[in-house]
Amino acid sequence: MPGKSSPWWQHKSWKEVVEHAKKCDIAILPLGSIEQHGPHLPTGHDTMQLFDMCERIAEETDAILLPCPWYGAHPHHHWNFPGTVPLSNDTCKAMIKDIVRGAAVAGYKKFIIFFGHGQAFVTNYTVQDLGQEGYYVLSVMFQNAIRDIHDEIFSTPFWHADEAETSIALSLFPEYVDMDLAVVENGKSLLDRSFVTSPTEMTSSKPLRFDEGTVSGPEYRHAVHGVIGDPTAATAEKGERYIQAIVDRMVALINQVKKEHPVGEDVVTN
Repeated sequence: MPGKSSPWWQHKSWKEVVEHAKKCDIAILPLGSIEQHGPHLPTGHDTMQLFDMCERIAEETDAILLPCPWYGAHPHHHWNFPGTVPLSNDTCKAMIKDIVRGAAVAGYKKFIIFFGHGQAFVTNYTVQDLGQEGYYVLSVMFQNAIRDIHDEIFSTPFWHADEAETSIALSLFPEYVDMDLAVVENGKSLLDRSFVTSPTEMTSSKPLRFDEGTVSGPEYRHAVHGVIGDPTAATAEKGERYIQAIVDRMVALINQVKKEHPVGEDVVTN
């Protein structure tokens, strides 16, 4: 029957969801966002990029894929830009908690929040609260998983609507990309970037990450086009190489969780 082999929770009956947990009780929650990505990329970029990655990961691990929320939390400098629809930190945090609690009723014991949009400042706090409740939850911003190879693929750092994000889009949904509109632009830093670590910087003694302070000015005032970086250097080939590396690292992580914590094990309460 159509849909029976799908890894997505929403394509299964409740009995199929329960049965799946008996062979693999790991659930991946892709966490997206609706956010302007310059004039050349769709506002759904940070959500759309997750579907293909998650399906590849699920195919190799048997993890189930929870329905993906299209909205997410945003650092202060993203707010008030047309096209961006941000959730408040408290709303996003409460949503994640409710999803994990609900999915656990069906027998899922291990959860991985998976995203490429910079909202770890919310998810990191959320997993601590869920840990206190007895849930095993990992928060993965995929840029962290492949920092060691970023510079092998791209000529510029990862920021926003830039070379890396545009390359991902060209690989996964080129029909929604208009490279004729791609422009090089940088927003306004409120602190010299020699003190601020970028999302993909491998090693650094800089005291702040991009989300650890008011280090950037509001994009709606200082980034006319909504781009931070150089999207003109993007290619689909770079995007596919990046995507496959993310998938490989996530598969390795999930397989390690499966090895250390067999199906059915209540990890936190052991």
